[in-house]
Amino acid sequence: MNSFNTDRLSNNIKVITRYNPKTPRIALNLYMASGAKYEKLAGTSNLLARLLLQGTTSRTAEEIANELDSNAIELGIESKQDYLRCRSLFLNEDFEKAVELLEEVIKNSTFENLEKEAMKFSGELKLELDSPKTQAFDNLIRTIFKNHSYGHSHTIILETLPSIKKQDVLEYYVNTSFIPENMLFTVVGDIKREEVISTLEEKFGSIPHKAPLVKEIQPLEIPGNKMVVIPSQEAAQAQIIQGWLGPGISDEDYPAILLLNTILGSSGLSSRLFVELRDKKGLAYHVRSSIEALKHLGLLTVYIGTAPHNIETCLEGFETEINKLKQEKISDSELNNAKTNYLGKRAFLHETNAQQAYYLGYFDIMGIGAEFDSRLEEKIRTVTAEDIKNAANRFFSKNSVISILAQEESCPIHE
Repeated sequence: MNSFNTDRLSNNIKVITRYNPKTPRIALNLYMASGAKYEKLAGTSNLLARLLLQGTTSRTAEEIANELDSNAIELGIESKQDYLRCRSLFLNEDFEKAVELLEEVIKNSTFENLEKEAMKFSGELKLELDSPKTQAFDNLIRTIFKNHSYGHSHTIILETLPSIKKQDVLEYYVNTSFIPENMLFTVVGDIKREEVISTLEEKFGSIPHKAPLVKEIQPLEIPGNKMVVIPSQEAAQAQIIQGWLGPGISDEDYPAILLLNTILGSSGLSSRLFVELRDKKGLAYHVRSSIEALKHLGLLTVYIGTAPHNIETCLEGFETEINKLKQEKISDSELNNAKTNYLGKRAFLHETNAQQAYYLGYFDIMGIGAEFDSRLEEKIRTVTAEDIKNAANRFFSKNSVISILAQEESCPIHE
């Protein structure tokens, strides 16, 4: 993958560019180092992301949408735990137009229609919570991250949404997001670095400096093993998720955990959970593991959907497979297969300009630098079987939370 350049606008906004000639569309991302962890009320960051596209001082929401459509420009805004991201994709010749529309949205949004957007957002969250799997994951997150900045689950947001006012959104935006030191552009495509810097300087270089807020994220420990149950008489399947606190993205064990996750349950047909619990024991159709590495810590989970009478057997299956990783070094062939699997997926996820712009900005805004995107490949190649065993013992020896949604009579006894 070719290199990238890093520059600063006159007001210190960082700009990362990668020149990919002979590609038809340019990808532009604007990251803001804020995200849900800075919220006083859960859902404020999500509402901000929605309201930025609901009209400006000179354009209505409909006019913005029509301009985007007529120029074939994609523009979306999302909120995550550690950042806000504006993502845009457009034909090469429309770079200046796309930047102009982004400037309009970022500088001049009116934040109107809050009640309407809050109602729509609430409806979408409730619709997602119709899924038993989503309910079980929500229960896990709000339990593991109770009273923590990363714990703003769907149900927590639904509780606080009615209390969020326009002033709350404005204060959040001004104090955490609309600050040059918290802003980062990534631009990837068939466009020269000098043109990118010149255009962005003209549109965004005048945003005044402001000292960004610094939020200290408190360390977190799960005080004891816990089981949380959602009784549901309508549930034909039991939804079971077990979660542990995992590494943050800058943790030295992050590459080993990525491969451990591949081996345990994220690689589909070849993963241990799939082979042992689905193929050999016939306990479920869908079983997997996952890792979400946030800036300050992470979340490791294993999940299965199964018949209600299989709950105890599945939990024992989780424990058996995790204990194997803690007690036995994996074989060289399994390690090499995991590396091939992960690196193959990684290459697939870096093919387009949009994907490259995302990852360059993602690793930088997470505090480990855009260059980590390339370094990670080498780190993965150097992980050993001993590294994976040590990581398994480090994280899976901690306390966990088990979240179960099932018919009440099939639920295990819990506190």
